[in-house]
Amino acid sequence: MTDTNAPTPAGSPRTIALSSLDAAQAVLAAATQSDGIPPISDGLLEAAADGTAVILGIAEATDDETTGGKAAAGDSGSPDAPLAGVGVAALQGERWAAEAAVAPEHRRRGLGRALVTALAEAARASGGDPWFWSHGDHPAAYRLAEESGRRRARELLQLTTEGVPELPALNAPEGVVLRDVRADDAEAWAAVNNAAFSWHPEQGGQDPADYRRRTGEPDFDPSTVVIAERTADGRVLGFHETKRHATHPSGLAMGEVHVIGVDPEVHARGLGRALLVEGMARMIADGAEAIELYVESDNEKALPLYRDVGFSRTVVHVSYEPPERPHEP
Repeated sequence: MTDTNAPTPAGSPRTIALSSLDAAQAVLAAATQSDGIPPISDGLLEAAADGTAVILGIAEATDDETTGGKAAAGDSGSPDAPLAGVGVAALQGERWAAEAAVAPEHRRRGLGRALVTALAEAARASGGDPWFWSHGDHPAAYRLAEESGRRRARELLQLTTEGVPELPALNAPEGVVLRDVRADDAEAWAAVNNAAFSWHPEQGGQDPADYRRRTGEPDFDPSTVVIAERTADGRVLGFHETKRHATHPSGLAMGEVHVIGVDPEVHARGLGRALLVEGMARMIADGAEAIELYVESDNEKALPLYRDVGFSRTVVHVSYEPPERPHEP
């Protein structure tokens, strides 16, 4: 959620059901430039692209509009009423997530409040009560969440290195080899992920079929996923899935520590650190000018490790849980 705390506009804004984000690119670009951070996360962008998301635009009422209300589904706004904001909601793992943005020139007019309210209603109509994310922990999003009875329930830290970090020496545990992922790793990869993230609302419960599909895509690069294999029996003990961002708000070629998972039943001291360093080294060799990652703010075990290998700058992302609703009689 971006800056949304404001009086309700005199004219009723129009919420518009969209089939894609094509008509909202100017809004998203303006919000990113103004706030220094993209308002819609990769997960919801992917859901919007594959047709599994609820997408709503909002436009200010025009002078000749005497009634508000919702435009027809798929209407991206008439030329005299271009989009002023956009919101996306979709099922992400076990729960619905939602994010919204209003173009800077349309802020402080109550459009954000109207958009968030309509997006929450649309998501509930599709089967879920969404958790709203505020990327960058915007004070206006806090005020809006407070007004609507939403509680600050989760903090995700975005850590970034200052340029290319000087990495420590790679020391894999004895009897463990680090290698590229293979297509036949799908079952073991998913099993380790689901064991390591059994508590996680989005990352847990992954389907091995999705891993098989990804590794089979023509443009998939096996070197972007590091597998830790025990040499004695070939068992997969952990993995590090990396990402490369060709375009990034920082203007840098950004690498990302996307997911690191270690089988909780395995006690191989230093395995997580070795996977982290190996993945970072691969991204740097591939041209990354800096590296970022996302970690829960209460992950006291991982945070010192990340600081130790060069992650310093921090941005806070906040998730607000839905308000409690009375049970139906």
